[in-house]
Amino acid sequence: MKKENPHEMTIVIVNDFDYVQGGASKVAIDTARLLHDSGYRVIFFSATHSSSKYVDYGYENVTLNLSECLHDKNKIRGILYGLYHFQAKKELKRLLLTLDREKTIIHYHGWTKSLSSSVFHVAFQMHFKTILTLHDYFSACPNGGFFHYSKNQSCTVNGCSLSCMMKNCDSRNYFFKLYRIIRQWIQNKIVRLPKRIGNLISISDFSWDKLKSYFPQNIECRKIPNPIFISSKDIPKRTSVGDYYLYVGRISKEKGVDIFCQAICDCSFRGIVVGNGPDFSTLKAKYPNIEFVGWKSQEEVKEYLSHAKAFVFSSLCYETMGMSALEALAMGVPILVGDNCATREYVKHGQNGFLYKNGDVSDLKRKLHGFEKSDISLLHSNAYHSYWDSPFTQEAYLEQLLEYYTFLIHKK
Repeated sequence: MKKENPHEMTIVIVNDFDYVQGGASKVAIDTARLLHDSGYRVIFFSATHSSSKYVDYGYENVTLNLSECLHDKNKIRGILYGLYHFQAKKELKRLLLTLDREKTIIHYHGWTKSLSSSVFHVAFQMHFKTILTLHDYFSACPNGGFFHYSKNQSCTVNGCSLSCMMKNCDSRNYFFKLYRIIRQWIQNKIVRLPKRIGNLISISDFSWDKLKSYFPQNIECRKIPNPIFISSKDIPKRTSVGDYYLYVGRISKEKGVDIFCQAICDCSFRGIVVGNGPDFSTLKAKYPNIEFVGWKSQEEVKEYLSHAKAFVFSSLCYETMGMSALEALAMGVPILVGDNCATREYVKHGQNGFLYKNGDVSDLKRKLHGFEKSDISLLHSNAYHSYWDSPFTQEAYLEQLLEYYTFLIHKK
């Protein structure tokens, strides 16, 4: 039975996609579902829909049925919509005109691929209560990751500074970097997103440390980690330690899969890579001793985790949380993590896993050998308890979110 809505509150979830396209979309959809199941009116507003991937969870779904801006058949229109999407702004305004702004929260998750910053602009102009979950670094960095793709390393330059503008750091080319600079300028100087958003959710201390200088000092920001959808009741009891090291995620340059594969092969260990991406075929051919099994469902990933010796989170970029590593801990799997990403917050070095120097194959190999010499059964036990002593459950997430929403509704 649904709970009564105590504040007659309406929550508008804004996201590029109305289906699971990535981590931010999954959290946006999970948020909408949890709120709807708790009796709140939820409206999910998006630009891009997929009839084959969309799941109807019962909340109101408003989609523009448009492609991603850069996949638009009309290239000029797509480029312009990527900078400032007038149609998305118009349709969101049409929706907001039907709502009571004193009892409505607009919660933003993803906007850079299909919607643009225009969807913030209309809410600011109409004086609605807004909140943004910082799933990435797009509020500050033009390419969204503080990552230099040409050098394959994190970038420490201030976003949109003169030094930033001069760097050819984009995953495509420098002309696309300039396009992103223009988009960022519109977002931050015309829409004035950092100055006007008012309320933020960070998902790790690490990511907020990287972002906070781009926002006003007095901005309301609360740390609410993304929920992990694993129940302790569903975790099988281990009877033996697995014989392989596991990577799960996108197979692309910035994720450091090459480093994982090289370290595992040099150590003559067994390694499995779960996932897909632009570097899948290249790395599969380069490392024939690594098992590349492709994309797997969530239940299949749990099965791989349940038999893994350890999980390696090899990302070269900062990340904002690293949910796959937390899922590994929840399953009682120790993690090896680079020391310059948000996921390091969850590693107790030598207890539930190991930290290694980010991007350093030699140091990762040293830590793998160190792991092999450790009490692996104890590491597994510690991994399990380090997560379940303070788990990121959906119940905890919902409770913190509703507390924040209620605060905003009463905030003058």
